Amino acid sequence: MLNITQLTLSAALMTALLGTAHAGINDDINNCRAAIDDAGLMAGQEFSLRFIDDQGNRNRVLTLEAVVVGGEDQTIECRMSRSKVNEVVAA
Repeated sequence: MLNITQLTLSAALMTALLGTAHAGINDDINNCRAAIDDAGLMAGQEFSLRFIDDQGNRNRVLTLEAVVVGGEDQTIECRMSRSKVNEVVAA
């Protein structure tokens, strides 16, 4: 009985941790979208962002693909410190 309880608690903890990590990356993508808009990088084009890669820990580079409606897709690098966007560039 104790082993079942331990497994259940372990599974619940892992689910909570993975859910938090997933929410964190979505927040980072939203922050990058805001920085792209502020920088005028996509110049009023309608686009969606697709996650490609996330490298680093404290100083990170989040790589996204901007899927442009009626245009050519672009790769965007969002350079961050923690969750604060420092720079966005078209790669």
